[in-house]
Amino acid sequence: MEYVAINTGSGRMWSTLAAPALARYVLNQIAALFPDGKALDAAAVEAGTLEALAAVARGWRHIALAGYTRDGEGVLSHLHGDQYAAFLALLARTLSTERQADLATRVYLLNKALHGLDLFHEVALPEVFVFVHPVGSVIGRAKLGNFLCVYQNCSIGGSPRDGILDYPVLGDGVLMYAKSSIIGNAKVGGRVVLAAGATVINTDVPDGALVAGTTIKPEHENVLPFLSRIFTKFST
Repeated sequence: MEYVAINTGSGRMWSTLAAPALARYVLNQIAALFPDGKALDAAAVEAGTLEALAAVARGWRHIALAGYTRDGEGVLSHLHGDQYAAFLALLARTLSTERQADLATRVYLLNKALHGLDLFHEVALPEVFVFVHPVGSVIGRAKLGNFLCVYQNCSIGGSPRDGILDYPVLGDGVLMYAKSSIIGNAKVGGRVVLAAGATVINTDVPDGALVAGTTIKPEHENVLPFLSRIFTKFST
């Protein structure tokens, strides 16, 4: 597949579609999935696409997974499900911050329909994050740290207390393997790995820990090797 170079405000990145074509692609998908006759603001989507691509240029250079960089610069394929899911999340968030709530909602729902990812556009995204086939994952209004990796069927969400929802706070470098969850009043430190099926509910997790089941294993030797497979920052 051929890529075109796109110069953004955050440096150059590579895409299978130029920015105007990518914006039209998103608009066509929205119109096909939500045919309610609503007039869509193409200029807003194109501007949001440029902002989202700038975020790709900033963040994806730190991703160690194959196919995310080219000579140290971010790469986006609209036919790579994980990459496109992350791009749509960035686009929805950009539109949300630009007070384009209707368009942001449509992009959020498009992402949910295509990838089974429930990530509302009002959730603030970290600069560096990656999804790995995130079907069935739900990410709520937590404070998300940089270098976040979420696999399939993961949950980051609130827990009710005194009529309000407590949400987690995540540090930098959190890796959530399949079916893991972080719920409620939980402060998760940096460089933390949740094994498949691990659960953190209203519990703090220290820096450098591995969580298996509900057991927290502090300063675990496998944390950095696992994180280094996803992000270059943690390479040893």
